[in-house]
Amino acid sequence: MRYLSDTEVKNLLENKWPQIIEAIESAFLDSTAEMIPKTYLDGLGGDFRAMPAALGDYAALKWISVFPSNWQKEKHTIHGTLVLSDRRTGETLIAMDCRTLTAYRTAATSAIAAKYCAPKAEEFAFIGCGLQAKYHIEAYESIFSHMKMSVELYDKNEKAQKDLFDWISEENIARAWGRNKSVKQAVQHADVVTTLTPSTEGYLDILDLKSNCHINAVGADAVGKRELMPNVIDGAEFIVCDDEEQARHSGELQYNVWPNLELHSLASVIKKYTWASKQISVFDSTGVAIEDVAIANFIYNELL
Repeated sequence: MRYLSDTEVKNLLENKWPQIIEAIESAFLDSTAEMIPKTYLDGLGGDFRAMPAALGDYAALKWISVFPSNWQKEKHTIHGTLVLSDRRTGETLIAMDCRTLTAYRTAATSAIAAKYCAPKAEEFAFIGCGLQAKYHIEAYESIFSHMKMSVELYDKNEKAQKDLFDWISEENIARAWGRNKSVKQAVQHADVVTTLTPSTEGYLDILDLKSNCHINAVGADAVGKRELMPNVIDGAEFIVCDDEEQARHSGELQYNVWPNLELHSLASVIKKYTWASKQISVFDSTGVAIEDVAIANFIYNELL
């Protein structure tokens, strides 16, 4: 059985954002797609997650770990492997490192949410300036065009913020970009705010946002993690999630005290194509296995 290293996966995905986004968007509408919510296992300083799903002729299992404190001693906080199987015979087809795979599918899904919830967006704010922010900027650029994008950055880690600022300049991927001294300063004019931190306390305040801002809340993907203050969920016009059960267990919605809160699936947003909001909207992104199997299928077929 062939195993693809992270470098090989990265090479197969590089400069293919439109195809990746299309593959994941289509997967949310595919009647053959099946998955169960991710299962967590506590680690010492992080956690492990098992994510099974099937799509078309393929089934996959992603076994991934997230250890936020790793950044203090090494570059990567995520490690893992995805195994892809033939859904008809059970044969194992290929295995692959899933660090970069996860970064791509997460950013692609955020871009899909922004595409439908904020189709006229021009200013983008990023809270958290690590590697995932780079992938998000590239994914947004593939939909919104760098000629229109203005990017504002904030990170408590000033070096990370400066490094991302310099990278944007080198890549010429936005028409304007800026560094900020606070979350409030970074988000005040943003059409789309993307939160990409390991925070366990809410820091994004609805009072600091434009009245029609869209939020891609990405960092809260495990029990105890949180980026949005309660007034964001309370004051949003509508809330979208990739999977309701996961969102209520380990996303921003784990803190919501109203069980009857009206939620919309990302699939329904894609189908409607009319969800562009005149008020604040939130996408609670927890990362689902359908995204993983979709991008794994894409990678495997690139090799055929």
